[in-house]
Amino acid sequence: MMTNAIKTFLAALALAAVSAATHAQAGGFTPELFDAWIKMRAGDGKPVFWYSEGIVKSNPEGETIGYMTGTDMSIVMRDETKPNTWIQLSRKIFITIDPKTGEIALGPDGKPRRPIAYPYQMKTYTLDGDEIVYSVQSHDGRVIADEEPRRNYSVRKIGNVTHFNYAMFIDRDRGNGERVQRFEVNDFFMRPDPDLNEQERYQYTWTGTGPGPIMSSAVSWRYSAFDDIPNELVKKYIRENAPLWQAPPKDMAEIERIRTIRPYPLGQK
Repeated sequence: MMTNAIKTFLAALALAAVSAATHAQAGGFTPELFDAWIKMRAGDGKPVFWYSEGIVKSNPEGETIGYMTGTDMSIVMRDETKPNTWIQLSRKIFITIDPKTGEIALGPDGKPRRPIAYPYQMKTYTLDGDEIVYSVQSHDGRVIADEEPRRNYSVRKIGNVTHFNYAMFIDRDRGNGERVQRFEVNDFFMRPDPDLNEQERYQYTWTGTGPGPIMSSAVSWRYSAFDDIPNELVKKYIRENAPLWQAPPKDMAEIERIRTIRPYPLGQK
């Protein structure tokens, strides 16, 4: 039997999903806003690094079971075979920090817990009318998954701030009997003041499985170089244990090479 707390939580998720779907139907994108989204999210041909900090809690108890930190890096290129289409090549890595020690969380074997690490993600954005058609292929280190194209993006103006939003619903078999189910909401905020010192930022919240029912929320800031990321622990871990994650994929040839390697060893370049 579901407790009242779980029923309330599921009802809130359903309401959020309906709201996200309503906004996505409206779209709201113009060619200018589409270009602004691409440049903000993935840059203009030069690497973009989003640094994230967040918290992970058990669901529905609300107990803090870890802190999450890491980086999501990208480059972007036009798809010359399709109109109004951009391809984002990216990879990301997120490390769990023990809330008691402030160090990288340890697994049952006493060794640092393997981070969430994607050697590549290939994302495609196409402007269709006032909507973005979005598709993604992800290599999570073990399996490659192709998501169905979605129309899950919306944009709106809040004063002089541009707010980009999209929701994701994920239900995936990782090939070893483990099923990953997740619902997440992503919010990006673009401000027009060129004199702002703070980087563009986005925030996201997701609920799902593994380890156990959990929810997580995080805030990210954008940088133009790996060395600019303001977390020495993260940079040291990546340099020593996951050197591939110091830069986004260079091109489609690198994607093809990585695609053939499963599982993908964390320390491999």
